[in-house]
Amino acid sequence: MIPSRPIYRRLRAYGLDPSLAQQLTTAPISQIVLKVPWEDVGPGPSGEYVEVIDYDPAGGCFYDPVRLDDPHLLAQDGLPPSEGTPQFHQQMVYAAAMLTIDTFEHALGRRALWSPGPPPKRANKKDDSHYVGQLRIYPHALREANAYYSPAKKALLFGYFPAGQDDPGNHMPGSMVFTCLSHDIIAHETAHALLDGQHRRLNRATNPDMLAFHEAFADIVALFQHFTFGEILHHQIAQTRGDIDSQANLLGQMANQFGRSIGQRGALRSAIGDFDENGTWVPEEPNPARLANTWDAHGRGAILVAAVFDAFLSIYSTRTQDLIRLYTGGSGILPAGAIHPDLVNRLSDEASKAAGHVLRICVRALDYCPPVDLTFGEFLRAVITADQDLVHDDDLNYRVAFVEAFRRRGIYPHDLRTLSPENLRWRTPEEDERKPSDALGGMIELLRKHAHMHMYAETRKALFDEERDTREKLHDWIEAHLKGPDGVQDARFLGILPGRGFEVHAAHFAARTSPDGGLLLQFIVQVTQELHAERFEGGCTLILDLRRRKVAYCIRKPVDSPTRRIRQQIHQNRFAGTGLRSTYFRAQGPGEAREPFAILHRMGM
Repeated sequence: MIPSRPIYRRLRAYGLDPSLAQQLTTAPISQIVLKVPWEDVGPGPSGEYVEVIDYDPAGGCFYDPVRLDDPHLLAQDGLPPSEGTPQFHQQMVYAAAMLTIDTFEHALGRRALWSPGPPPKRANKKDDSHYVGQLRIYPHALREANAYYSPAKKALLFGYFPAGQDDPGNHMPGSMVFTCLSHDIIAHETAHALLDGQHRRLNRATNPDMLAFHEAFADIVALFQHFTFGEILHHQIAQTRGDIDSQANLLGQMANQFGRSIGQRGALRSAIGDFDENGTWVPEEPNPARLANTWDAHGRGAILVAAVFDAFLSIYSTRTQDLIRLYTGGSGILPAGAIHPDLVNRLSDEASKAAGHVLRICVRALDYCPPVDLTFGEFLRAVITADQDLVHDDDLNYRVAFVEAFRRRGIYPHDLRTLSPENLRWRTPEEDERKPSDALGGMIELLRKHAHMHMYAETRKALFDEERDTREKLHDWIEAHLKGPDGVQDARFLGILPGRGFEVHAAHFAARTSPDGGLLLQFIVQVTQELHAERFEGGCTLILDLRRRKVAYCIRKPVDSPTRRIRQQIHQNRFAGTGLRSTYFRAQGPGEAREPFAILHRMGM
């Protein structure tokens, strides 16, 4: 009998980062075992999605690669956690990155692809035929307090550095801190790469929210993965007696060791509060005026993270109210002392489910975002629409929780008069002021023919090639259609100008299953156009319902919008100059840079 292929590979890792092992209260949860999708891996580790290359430029050497398929390592769930073993560092970045990729794929309903590599020299700069199969990960790439995703190299680069001498934290001042051992930092950087593969134009600073969204989304992914770690979740629920809203805990904090090592009193960032100058924990209070006065990417992004986390806390409270009533005999007031282990288990289960739902909602919303110039308010609309499409009966008021949490922080679309889940949903073509012609529906028949080829692509390289072929054929169809009698009308519907070049920037097939067993089959198409003289972009995201043969939504950013052009010019003028921001963020156009995250992370950290 031939044994079946395993579903998961079990790998030991630090719970959040090595600092948990230095405290009696958190030592029991300092080490966990991650279950990552099984694949055949070579030395490195090197698999289908990532390749770990452990070159240390400061030391001028390569470290021997770990071999995870070694029988001795398979028998003991990989190497034991160790700050002083490079091979464990390699195992750690591989495990955390693969866990993040798996989360994305389940939410999106398709396999993840990295953004295409740079074209050959002297080739068309828009040539995106270079398939990138593996994201490269360098655990010891930098001798500095930094880590970042490089779109140019298609790589994650992690730094290491000595902790500050006046460090008030829980490790020795001057000791070496490795960012590649922080699960939060690894997940954050992997999310940047996944988001870049999904939306290549969202790293262009065309408005104050763009780079802030990249940072916020990566933090959201890292934070909500905390709730997949059973040991840590149970420990923190027991410690806070289920009150993870108003008490300091690890679940809502990002990169504790890193933050303390650079002189902060606590985590690098927190979604629920922070310590004041006296070391007292102060819960975060929503302030709707803060967004209008915050311009740096990390500070602005933190507002979005707090809004999403606040929505989760409201959902968690709703899901657990009956448990608290039963446990307290209807009073809702917990007695003093530790709560019963059975209640800890049930509260942990509900927290894990709610966190998983919120994270998947946020990831699915990426398909419902405009292809350029995204704002936080538009992300809220994407969240509401994506969830409404898949979950019709919002009996636990998830969508109301999102709307309320965003409103409390001053986040809402500028073009709506009222806030309600029904009003925030993107308009259908029937409700749109820019109507499509009936003939535009012909693209759906074309995409239905391609859908099965996307669905049954055997490899990610085959899927990449199928997507490029679909985009090429769809471009030709739209180009010919726009020359016909309905061309002006449909160009206006798509948010582009007729008679000018445009790009079909993306064509993703997605198959998603709703909680009631329904199947949602969609093509997500991004059409973009750039006016080179003005260096101004527009276009739309089309959500096409393949089963009903209709355009479900056209999420449009018209290239002929004078108000949006003025807003972009105001934003660019605010940061115009010759300083580092201009050097790094305006290297190739408005907000477009070769390494947009390197200096951004250095400034934020």
